[in-house]
Order: sequence, then structure tokens, then C-alpha cells
Amino acid sequence: MPADNASIVAAANHEWQHWGRSTWNVPAKSRQINHTDDEVAFAQYVISDYCSVGGGSPTIEDISDDRYYWSAVGMSAIMKRSGYTTKEFPFAQAHSVFIRRFIAARKATNAQAAFWGFRMHEPGGEPDVGDLVAYARGTGMTAVKAAKLFDSTSTYESHSDVVVARRDGEIDVIGCNVLDSVTKKTLRINAAGHIEDTVHLWFAILKRR
Repeated sequence: MPADNASIVAAANHEWQHWGRSTWNVPAKSRQINHTDDEVAFAQYVISDYCSVGGGSPTIEDISDDRYYWSAVGMSAIMKRSGYTTKEFPFAQAHSVFIRRFIAARKATNAQAAFWGFRMHEPGGEPDVGDLVAYARGTGMTAVKAAKLFDSTSTYESHSDVVVARRDGEIDVIGCNVLDSVTKKTLRINAAGHIEDTVHLWFAILKRR
């Protein structure tokens, strides 16, 4: 069946539950991490269930010793489980592959694209259930540099989470390889509906169409 908000949330929650329902309440600075990729069975799960979708051939040691970052292949597996095909969503080992795809789709007004990319705090880009939210990573990264990634056409270090719930003043997002687990984060949103978070360098919202 085609992907929709319900199937995206169900797919993300399936992986979250498999990893023991790890949580990170960012505003409250509290976290509870359960199963991690330091456990052989879970490192093997990354290889068999995530890399088989997004690519890569790491060893168990590569994963448990943090030499292989599996967040993008994990998100790719979530998107595939939700019903997206490779034509609709580019399963990959780097988040920037699909972030750049959907930013370019909006700039080209591609009405067939599964998502459109918006800048942080841009009107129309308020994160909601089924959307992806992206932040920049890497040594020396700053908010200014992160914002410039929106227009980058080459690969860069980044991360994305999928929004699974929205309430007054906050959203829940699920991401892979977050504190070595599949983790649900709670983030504060302001009155305009945009993310307010000083921990991560958010720069893009991929709105599901």
C-alpha cells in the first residue's frame, strides 16, 4: 500500500519498540536508553534489516565501535516499511542524499515528489506528523554553516528524524543511531509551530506531500 502518515508512524514505532523504546526528552534533559548497538544481536539487526535497504556492508564491530553510522540506513528502512519505493524515496547511507533530493524537488516545484524541503522557520515548513526534520553534524559545524547546507549540492554530514506526534508546544520524533539506539526525542516547538532547540543544529524540514 502507498505510504501515508499512519504507515510512517507505524513503521517508526515498530523500530522504536524493537530497540526497547529508548527516549530522550530534550527540553527536560532526561533520557532512558535501552537496547543499543553495543549488543551483538542489535548490531546484527542493523546489518540484516537496515543495510539491506540503505546499503553498506559493515561488520558487527564497525557498528558497535561507532565506525559505521547507521542512522540513514535505519531511516531508509523505516521509509521502505511505511510503503515508499526506491523511486519515491532514495534509500541511502547518507541523510543528505534524500534531504538534497527533496529540497531540489521543491525548488523545481516537482508535484510528484514525496516530500518538499523547507528551511527552518520558513512559513509552511512547520513540522507535523509524517514529516522529516534534519540537522547538521560534523566538527566545527555552526548554526550559520548549517543553514547554508540547505543550498548545498554535495554530500554533507547530517541526520534526520521522523515526526510521529505533535502536541501543544512539542513534537515527538524518532531517529536511528541516536545514542546508539532507535530513540524517540521530544522537542519543543514555539507558538508559530517551529522547532526551538539549542542542542541540535536544525536546518531543514521535509514536508510530506
